[in-house]
Amino acid sequence: MSKANTTTVHAVINAAFAYAEGIEQLRKAFKGKARDAVTKALIGDVASHPKYQVPMVEGTGRFEGTKVLDSEHAKYQACRKALQRIVSDVLGAESSGHQEPAEEIEIPAAILAAAEKLAKLCAEYEGARKLASTAVAQAFAK
Repeated sequence: MSKANTTTVHAVINAAFAYAEGIEQLRKAFKGKARDAVTKALIGDVASHPKYQVPMVEGTGRFEGTKVLDSEHAKYQACRKALQRIVSDVLGAESSGHQEPAEEIEIPAAILAAAEKLAKLCAEYEGARKLASTAVAQAFAK
């Protein structure tokens, strides 16, 4: 591997560790808090990050009386997704609302074979999981 690639890989690994450590600190700070409270506490910090610089505006409708991201800003979607990802990572399993492990079910061989074939076909496309689940949902809708 070239020196440039090694440096890049090391930077990516360092960033991943820094992210995990940061999320752990935020988990401690927001332990037991509701999703809305965590979102409200973090939105300004995410919006003001130099990568986004999304202005906060007065909310309307159900968000009246609060500050929200300016949906007209060019980096609104990227900022919104970053905020959602961080909040979800901070809340971890708490955010899913799921308390018990999912029940194991036995999958008939024919269905498993069809699912494996679908997964293989979808693997060639970006967003393979979403594509496969959407295809199955549409098949059931017929």
